[in-house]
Amino acid sequence: MLEVEHVSKRFEPPPRLLRLLSRVASPRTVQALTDVSLSAGRGEVVGLVGANGAGKTTLLHIIAGLLEPSSGSVRVDGFDVVAESLEARRRLGLVIADDRGFYWRLTGMENLTLFGVLAGLPREEARARADELMRQADLARRDRMVFGYSSGMITRLHVARALIANPPLLLLDEPTRSLDPLVSLEVGRLVRRLADEGHAVLLSSHDLGEVLKICDRVVVVNEGEVVLADTAAGLRAREDGVSGLLHALEGAAR
Repeated sequence: MLEVEHVSKRFEPPPRLLRLLSRVASPRTVQALTDVSLSAGRGEVVGLVGANGAGKTTLLHIIAGLLEPSSGSVRVDGFDVVAESLEARRRLGLVIADDRGFYWRLTGMENLTLFGVLAGLPREEARARADELMRQADLARRDRMVFGYSSGMITRLHVARALIANPPLLLLDEPTRSLDPLVSLEVGRLVRRLADEGHAVLLSSHDLGEVLKICDRVVVVNEGEVVLADTAAGLRAREDGVSGLLHALEGAAR
C-alpha cells in the first residue's frame, strides 16, 4: 500500500541576495531526512516515533505530496507521489492536529458534506458519507457548530474529513497532541478500528506508550534517520530500553 524507499530531503537556503528579502530558518543547508525506508500495508498501523524535530512531519508531507524528496521514491497503492501525484493523493488522507481547517460557524455535518463535494462526490452522496462518518467518529450532535467542539471532537472530525473519499491510506501527524489521556485513548481506538476495516495507517507520534498500544510496527527516527524498526510486540518486550532511547533522542533535540 505505502512504500517509502531510500528517501532523503535537503532544504537549501536561497541565494545570498534573496536572503535580504526573505526570512529563512537556517542560512545553511539542512539535511532533514537521510535514506529513510518504510512500508505500511492494508489493515496495519505503523508508528513513526521520534523527538520533536526528528523529521516525522517532513516525511509525512513528502508522502502526502506537499514536498518533493531530494532523492528516493514514495509510492501509494503503486502510484508515485511525484510522477503520478494526482492518483497518489486520491488514495490518501492527511490529518494534522490543529484547530484550523474547518468553517467554525458550520456544523460538523455541514463541514463534512462540503468537503465531500469538494472531493468530487455528488451532493447527496457527500451528505450520506458525512452522516456515516459522523457516526463512525462518535460525533452524535450533528447540529452543533464546530466552534462549540472540544479538542477531542475536533481531532475526530479531522479524521472523518480525511476519510471523506474513503482513501486506503491514512496519514496522522500527532493526532493526540494536547489531548487529555482519556480523549487520546478514544482517538487511538478509532485509529485501530479504521485499520481493522482495511485502511493502512501511518501514525506519527513522540509518545511511545501511545504507539505501543495502537501500532503493529514501529519505526524510530532521530535527526532524519531510521535508528530502529521492529514490531510493537518486539518493542514491548524491551520497552524500558526503547523508552531510554527516546529520552536520549529528546535530549539531543533540545
